[in-house]
Amino acid sequence: MEDEMNLDLNNEKKVLCEKIIRDINAVFLKDADLSSFEIIPKETNCNKSPVVHVDHNLGLESWCAQHVYDHAHRILIAHRKQTMQQQLRVLQQQQQSDSLAKYLNVALLINPDVTTFWHIRRQLVQKNRLSINKELQFSALVLSIKPKSNEAFAYRRWLYSFQSADAIDWPHEISICERAADRCASNYHAWSHRQWVLQNAPPCLLQSELMRTEKFIRKHITDYSSYHYRQLLLSRAYEQCFYMPDESQPPWSSLRELLEHYELAVAAPANADCDAAAEPLLQLLLPNLNRNGVSAQRLRSFLYCCNVAASDMRLCAEQRQLYGAHDCFELHRRASLKFIVEQCLRLLAGLANGPGFYLAPNSMSQTNELRKFDCESYPFLAAVRRVEFQLGDKHKHWCKMHLNFANQD
Repeated sequence: MEDEMNLDLNNEKKVLCEKIIRDINAVFLKDADLSSFEIIPKETNCNKSPVVHVDHNLGLESWCAQHVYDHAHRILIAHRKQTMQQQLRVLQQQQQSDSLAKYLNVALLINPDVTTFWHIRRQLVQKNRLSINKELQFSALVLSIKPKSNEAFAYRRWLYSFQSADAIDWPHEISICERAADRCASNYHAWSHRQWVLQNAPPCLLQSELMRTEKFIRKHITDYSSYHYRQLLLSRAYEQCFYMPDESQPPWSSLRELLEHYELAVAAPANADCDAAAEPLLQLLLPNLNRNGVSAQRLRSFLYCCNVAASDMRLCAEQRQLYGAHDCFELHRRASLKFIVEQCLRLLAGLANGPGFYLAPNSMSQTNELRKFDCESYPFLAAVRRVEFQLGDKHKHWCKMHLNFANQD
């Protein structure tokens, strides 16, 4: 008798789970613009559908989430255990593929960390049973509830391997990364995916990325992942010889302000254009530079990127005044200063030449070459050493280790 009751209860639960999964699948078929998914806290069944669909947002009441997931999980694992021959027969039938997809949708929305289920989706995509565009939308839906899902980000990169770079909506991909990072602090997977975008997207994305990351840093003041990404972004801009003048401010204003902080006077011609205003800066930063081996575009990019780094140093000082001392402010200020000093050293030492040519100082011979450099012979480097050494023994030690001032005592 008890066994019969348990059997009836299991059958009833199975029927209910199937109905809920059908309701969710109906929403997928009905709404091609779903943008978010949430588990809605609700402990009891109110004799109505637990599937909520409002304004392109999908929700599932929490009382049934575990039951629905367990049901979908059993079916998908059973499918996975079939022989290869049986799998091929199933995949050849569109109706069977659609049925499999609805269980995958539910299972991955509730628990997107099961690699096996993502592999099944990949098989369906490879058999042309799932649309790439719809799969990109589905993975974005998963990220709306699980912003740190590495599997979802990896799946997106895999999907893009079937498309040319020109066909990819890179700004949209950046927006997905930003929403995920906005929802979860120190979202390593979102920022790693954004780095992948940065490496594969065209250089025209750099300008908007510099603007967006500054806004993000101002909003998320202690999320060091965003600061680290911005450092990589600046290196990427310099590597690409990127240059984009800012007409809203006087030419190189942040860099001029930094030089004034180091007690270096810079002549500022009245109403000067960028090129005219650049010459006094280059004379201070790169005196006696052999310009025959350095392109004009490299020098413009040098000043542009150093101006961004100087702006970031000012931003860190502003953040410290507003919010007090935080490690991320000091770390990012150091990274920005290191960028400026390092690029000065490399240009003066002849280690960065030509348009678009950039070498990180990673070899021992290059590092030794930079360490032998006599910084006291150059006004800017000598001023940096003098002022930065006054900021405490710990900072002085950092300067010696990372700004090549170790042998300048």
